[in-house]
Amino acid sequence: RVPDPSCLASRNPKIGVGVADVAMAVKCTSDASAPTLSPERAKNYRFEEPLHPWTSIACLAYACVACLAEACALMTVDIGPRWENPCPKEVWHAKVAVLMVFSAFITEMCFLASSATNATYLGFNLKESLQLHRAGDSFLTLAEYATKIFPALYMGFANGGLVHTDSLAWGGPRPVYHLRFWQWAISVPILILISNRSFLGNATLRETVIRCAPGFIASFFFVWAAWVMEVTTSPTVRWPFLVLSLSGAITVSADQLHLAYTHRHDDLFNWKLTMLLYQLASFVFYASLFLCGRFGVYSSLTEQSFYAYCDATVKVFQGAILAMIRNRQDLELMRTWWVAALAAGRDLDNVIHLARLPVLSLHLDGRIAEWNSNLVQMTGLELEDVKGKLLTEISCAACAEALDQSIEHVIAEARGEKPSDAAIGAPPSNFVEISVQTAGVIRAQGMQAPRQLALTLVPKSTPDGGLAGVVAIGQDLSDFADLKIAQDRKTALLAMLSHEIRSPLHGILGLTAAMLESGASRGIHRQLGMVKGCAARLLDMVTNIMDLAQHEKRRQNGKAVARPTLPVNFCAIANEVTTMTDMAVDKMNKPLLKPAVRLVNNLAQVQLPLIAGDPPKCTQLLYNLVTNACKFTERGRVSIAARYDKEQQVLEIDVTDTGRGISKDGQRRIFQAFEQEQNGDTRGFQGIGLGLAVCSEISELHGGELRVSSELGHGSKFIASFPCEGNLGYGGVFGDSAQSGGRSVDLPSPSSRAQPAAALAAAA
Repeated sequence: RVPDPSCLASRNPKIGVGVADVAMAVKCTSDASAPTLSPERAKNYRFEEPLHPWTSIACLAYACVACLAEACALMTVDIGPRWENPCPKEVWHAKVAVLMVFSAFITEMCFLASSATNATYLGFNLKESLQLHRAGDSFLTLAEYATKIFPALYMGFANGGLVHTDSLAWGGPRPVYHLRFWQWAISVPILILISNRSFLGNATLRETVIRCAPGFIASFFFVWAAWVMEVTTSPTVRWPFLVLSLSGAITVSADQLHLAYTHRHDDLFNWKLTMLLYQLASFVFYASLFLCGRFGVYSSLTEQSFYAYCDATVKVFQGAILAMIRNRQDLELMRTWWVAALAAGRDLDNVIHLARLPVLSLHLDGRIAEWNSNLVQMTGLELEDVKGKLLTEISCAACAEALDQSIEHVIAEARGEKPSDAAIGAPPSNFVEISVQTAGVIRAQGMQAPRQLALTLVPKSTPDGGLAGVVAIGQDLSDFADLKIAQDRKTALLAMLSHEIRSPLHGILGLTAAMLESGASRGIHRQLGMVKGCAARLLDMVTNIMDLAQHEKRRQNGKAVARPTLPVNFCAIANEVTTMTDMAVDKMNKPLLKPAVRLVNNLAQVQLPLIAGDPPKCTQLLYNLVTNACKFTERGRVSIAARYDKEQQVLEIDVTDTGRGISKDGQRRIFQAFEQEQNGDTRGFQGIGLGLAVCSEISELHGGELRVSSELGHGSKFIASFPCEGNLGYGGVFGDSAQSGGRSVDLPSPSSRAQPAAALAAAA
């Protein structure tokens, strides 16, 4: 199974753009370059075998029968007497075998240490994959060697230990070493587990235990069935137990062969099968030695010598086969990762040179190393023209400092270091905009010079995992720069026209007011009133456009506007807005407030806490909301209300009407500039759609928000919220001392919360 290069990058932070950022985009190419498996073989990489095949059930049944038979035999028949004088040569051979097995034990310890060292050097992901089979098999092999060493040591230095007599053996009684059967009862299940694990490499520990446990139990009992057969004094029990022991060995071997057949499509199946067949051949060899001894083919000394040296050679050779399999698996795994790394490197080169985006790479000192074909087409500069130059040399001077800081920031972050003082002002991201020079041939073709680029900087790794430099993947923003220039000019034009139109409008309003007071005739008086109303509406529209242009300019420049700090009394503002709305007229010089509509000011008899803000803009906000509600309300009422949440420190001003309401789609658009609920020729109301956009900007200027709650046919409710700590005093309809003084009030900090009365006195 080919590992995903992106997974390698995600687990090893030292892997840079060579795998982490590019391999994800070209994953299909990388996977196509690496070796793959056929579907028939790939499906076996997930453990899909039943946990209880028929051979496993047969092992469990055998274990139950053997356990009952052995218990009954030990309770009903006698066992042979103790063997009093073990042969010294047999004990000596056991000591020699200990030295041979101990050397294999040390060798396996060296294998385990080498495996851990290599896995640590090769990386965390690879270490996990290696340890799945190498560490587990090494510990099992060491445990199997230990079961040979300690019983043999005890036999060598305790004169054989516990020894019984095989009184029914052909050719005369023979010694039966009790510890050798304990050794076999433990080492045989371990050998079976080692062989089975080679086929169950992708199974979990729980699945491995469940699948192999029946074979362990059956092998334990067939070993002890052989011991009962040797030590019993009853011929009636001896031969059935010989058959019982041999049948157990056959059942366990059949279970292992069934497991091997199930995984016949695995990698290195022939190697694994060879190890299994060698294990089964060694079991047959031991069974043959055992039977020949029972029939007196050779002496007891020869039999025990065979057992001692076979434990040190035959079974150790199985560990050698296992080591070869493990090394072959490790080599194949490393080759797979190596091929994936090469593919990722080729993909990175392809991305740099063939991508339809500007891509370049820099050395650690900021000098250009790679320059792809898209940059050549864009700038007219070949790689030979820019290679070895600092990127700041071919970019504008204004962006050189930001570029240097971004490069230093990315390098320091890749090294895990804290950015230096020069890079403290760098943005937290690896994004920077620069302006790159172009060659004369590009300028002659009429293309913009220089070209505007937005670059994303990512670290680039060396083959040994170190930091090689920085790769910059960009986007051409030249066309967007033209649009930005046009947008700036449009904003400047709007601001200039609005400012130039306001002066004549103020003159028109002043002259019409003077003519109205001069006692003109009734007809002229009506016409002058219409002129004054039109001029007032035009002035209101020009003011909104001017405010919008100023806000757009501030947003483009990225400059934060300081919150205004004058005290604002919404009770007085609501009273003023109510009076102005009563006198307002529409474009037909008819009263804006229709006869069937009642304007209700619920703030006339209450006192509200003052907020820090801009009184004229707050008046503009409330006036726009009230007049907008009156324009869309044919009958019913328009009301102004307020509430102060002392716990949340928020003052909310509500303007509620019983008009036609606003649809859900309209509610998403009405706070955008030049947007109304109904656009186009079908709309039933005039206006350019700036009133609510300006109101929203005024709310944001004060640190609050403007929201709407409406339903078609049931009116609308606009809610303007403002932060209010309540320590600037309270105001009513007739004003307050803090506002009437016209002084600026400093915004209080959260830690200094004065009492309202004290703050009001201080403001006065």
